Amino acid sequence: MKYVALLSGGKDSCFNLLHCLKNGHQLVAAATLSPESGKDEIDSYLYQTVGQDGIALIADALRVPLYRRVICGQPLEQGPEYGTTSPGGSGTPGDETEDLYLLLKTVLEHHPDVQGVAVGAILSNYQRVRVEHVCRRFSLTPLAYLWQRNQVALLSEMLSAHLNAVLIKVAGAGLIPSHLGISLSAMHPTLLKLHAMYGTHPCGEGGEYESFTLDCPRIFQGKIILQETEKMASMEGDVAPVAYLRIKRAEVVHKNEDDLSIEAKQADVPIPPLLEPCFQDVRMHVARSLGSPLSRTLPTHITPAVSQATSLPPSIRTLGPWIAVGNVHTTSENASHSVAEQVTQCFHNLKDILARYTTSSPSEVLAKSAMITLFLPTLDSSTFSAANTAYSAFFGASPPARACIAAGESVTLECVAWAPERTPEKNAHFHNSWTRRSLHVQSLSYWAPANIGPYSQAISPWTFISGQIGLLPASLTLPTSSDILPPYSPNVECDPEIRSCLETSSLALETALVLQHTSRVIRAAPISSRNGDEGGFGGTANDVSSCFWRVSINAVANDTVEKPLVPTLYAVVTSLPRGARLEKVVVVHSGRCALSDPDHMDDDEEIVERTPEFHQGDIPSSIAL
Repeated sequence: MKYVALLSGGKDSCFNLLHCLKNGHQLVAAATLSPESGKDEIDSYLYQTVGQDGIALIADALRVPLYRRVICGQPLEQGPEYGTTSPGGSGTPGDETEDLYLLLKTVLEHHPDVQGVAVGAILSNYQRVRVEHVCRRFSLTPLAYLWQRNQVALLSEMLSAHLNAVLIKVAGAGLIPSHLGISLSAMHPTLLKLHAMYGTHPCGEGGEYESFTLDCPRIFQGKIILQETEKMASMEGDVAPVAYLRIKRAEVVHKNEDDLSIEAKQADVPIPPLLEPCFQDVRMHVARSLGSPLSRTLPTHITPAVSQATSLPPSIRTLGPWIAVGNVHTTSENASHSVAEQVTQCFHNLKDILARYTTSSPSEVLAKSAMITLFLPTLDSSTFSAANTAYSAFFGASPPARACIAAGESVTLECVAWAPERTPEKNAHFHNSWTRRSLHVQSLSYWAPANIGPYSQAISPWTFISGQIGLLPASLTLPTSSDILPPYSPNVECDPEIRSCLETSSLALETALVLQHTSRVIRAAPISSRNGDEGGFGGTANDVSSCFWRVSINAVANDTVEKPLVPTLYAVVTSLPRGARLEKVVVVHSGRCALSDPDHMDDDEEIVERTPEFHQGDIPSSIAL
């Protein structure tokens, strides 16, 4: 696709362009936001403003037009999410994010064929969420191939690709003004040493430093030469002085055909392995199972059961602040209506149910619900698109997690909603302990799939993970058997059945991707508490329940063994989104809980870690939280 690059001047935004090129996208323009004339730097939460005096040189080196806009807004909405959860999805007037909206509007007026926006975000949810919010309003695809990458490995890859950047601002422990203007390659040992000593971010994601790119082979058509600079002190100190480099005079020296030819022959930019080692092991385990005698004896087709769901009323279960509603469908008279009309009617019916069990606005409770399961009669592209359009009319920013399945003859909804006002009085201290947080990633990356509909990947408190299917994250396509090529491990080379399975079927790879996506989403999902802590699970999450939806029974027996005492449901359905063959839905708990004395509401809560307990049968309301 054709795309515009959001340029800060730093190494990340430029190195991301190499990955955009690697994935077949075409750069047509660059865009940037800068302080008003006469200011080198402003207190922006969203934009890198130092080095703006050299951005035009980078656009010149890229040989693309540059679109600029002055930052007029302020960081008004500083929370982890941006925009309202109510339908409409507009931004916050006066916020600096809206300057980006106006900038991209200008770009699209000149380049209406632009479909993507490149952004160099690595760890900043704050930046990613706001760029994605603006992109969604223009139906643009964010391209963030550095997202969630290991910073030590990423910095090494930048240097291996001969990216040449200099430090243009320092503000972290161990960095001093004399480091300004020093190349990234020369600073590499120091940055790794500071990372080992103090836990600083090697790529500067904690604000330790900012950079300015002088050359990025294969994408830059010229090299930037700094001819005159000036070091400016912002804050003096012995531990972490703040200073930046002002570019007073510089030029672009364009590369000749020989230089460009040599760069084109250099090693291509590396991309991270598709599977982590543990999930590569899962792939081999599934391949081995598919070649087993048991797998060959399973039926290849199951006659669908006749659904009686539409003749049954909705099921409603309340437990503390939780409301679970199932089997929400249209009336039999409306069963012949279009899918979009059925989706709309189902949501109106669901809102009527929620209104009977909450004192809040049912629209607000629905918009902030945790998980929705959408059953459609078919999942062909036109039906899926129509359903998503109707579905999105009920949600704004950070919509609920979702699973989408083809089953039955009409549209049906299930919903798990969180209504804090329903918290029992004796547990009222819990009301303010946890707030709703979302992980809503809409960018193409190597991390995990962007959402392919109006849903978030994860919603907390507790954490509901959207249904994960085995898409390739960088392209949002299903894998083929050739997506991971030999060499194989020695034991696979010696086993012809495993090799045959790997070379003729992508099911093993699809299964491994589903489990890896689920794991990565859990690790990145926010754990929200009253003190604002949003740290991810960090790999310590405890499954509460899992559900596998499949389109073929012969893969059910091939999953890895789940943890003991984790309820797991396997269901065979007609079809899944994008033609996937399996989808995993999971609810997890971090093991963290807030303890406080209910008789002393003002006491600070103690956050403790516990292993969630498994209960069967009737669950007392006292443990419902």
